[in-house]
Amino acid sequence: MMRHKTRHPLLWLTALVMLFGLLPGLSLAEQAEAPAYPGFVLMEQSQFTLVNAAATLYEHEKTGALVLLLENEDTNRTFDISFRTPALNDTGVPHVFEHATLGGSKKYPSKSLFFNLSHQTYNTYMNAMTTDIMTTYPIASLSEDQLLRYADYYLDSVFNPMLMEDASIFSEEAWRYSLASEDAPLELAGTVYTEMKGAYTINTAARFNFFKTLFPGSVSGNSFGGDPQHIPEMTFEDLTNYHDAYYHPSNSLSILYGKLTQKAEFMQLMDSYFSAFEKKEFTFTDENYVPITEHTEVTHEFAVEAGSDTKNGAVVYLGYVLEGVTKEDEHVMDLLTTLINEPSSYFQQEMKKRLPAASAGCCWTPARSRRRTSTGSNCIPICWAPWIRKSVTMPPCPPA
Repeated sequence: MMRHKTRHPLLWLTALVMLFGLLPGLSLAEQAEAPAYPGFVLMEQSQFTLVNAAATLYEHEKTGALVLLLENEDTNRTFDISFRTPALNDTGVPHVFEHATLGGSKKYPSKSLFFNLSHQTYNTYMNAMTTDIMTTYPIASLSEDQLLRYADYYLDSVFNPMLMEDASIFSEEAWRYSLASEDAPLELAGTVYTEMKGAYTINTAARFNFFKTLFPGSVSGNSFGGDPQHIPEMTFEDLTNYHDAYYHPSNSLSILYGKLTQKAEFMQLMDSYFSAFEKKEFTFTDENYVPITEHTEVTHEFAVEAGSDTKNGAVVYLGYVLEGVTKEDEHVMDLLTTLINEPSSYFQQEMKKRLPAASAGCCWTPARSRRRTSTGSNCIPICWAPWIRKSVTMPPCPPA
């Protein structure tokens, strides 16, 4: 979910570190020794040239929580904490918890505080969002003093949310039965349920059905935002158990970015929250995944409102699983799919000839959830198109 449409560069930095564990740059010998902070161990130093920042990675001694300092001259200072949050099913638990965790905390017991802070304080960016593998909570401000207070609010929210003792937050954010009046029909409501009901288009459904087909039993096919048909299967206990399972310092990465003069205060604040926990080991597997061994073709139905014109409304995906892909192969695939998507490419020109009213594209994606359990990595080149016909002969993707 994105409460603001504004993008912030730290989100991409978070994704890089969370997904790939990257801290590129210089060796320890090429930089002055970073300062020591009580409760933390210096792990690595480098220069992050992408944002002209000195990058310093610390590990919390007691819990193993990671903290990355990115120091440069940018006065748009940012704090972010992220957790690896796999989608275990289609109920959208990671997404609902992202909403619910900012609905008040032990230290800040107000359901409306997030929106009050967002609109009435000196911040430049305030958000929370869920992806297929992580949930992240970024906040930015030109005032370092205020950013420190924001960080306290976010840390208390993720580690001590009111949700754990207040089931009404679940009903408000996930789903509930609602009556507009005593004569009105009983309806389903809820912030995430309503949001996903509007967002779950045929294209969304097709993408998740594609991954369910290509990777049977894998978490890759689960809707991290929540499938409206399955959101009502979620219980309050599912949400609280998910917090206990994944919202732990040992499963977190915190990033502090910008022109920083109060690093010691931020580190002390994080230490105070992390130290309330004992270290916990986290392993992420995809134990129910069963690789396909032959060509598979599946057709899925998509429910629409009665009376809708469904002619020429299909979406088609064609994909391949590539085992043992190297980093060099990934770079090649990235470039290849970029070229294929150029309007002048053979693929796009042929699509215009055969299906002039359709849109088409090609992409690749690392099969991240399986990387943790295999010796190599998988790669999925995908060609897709919302077709104007139900049955078509699809031109093959150009050979890799």
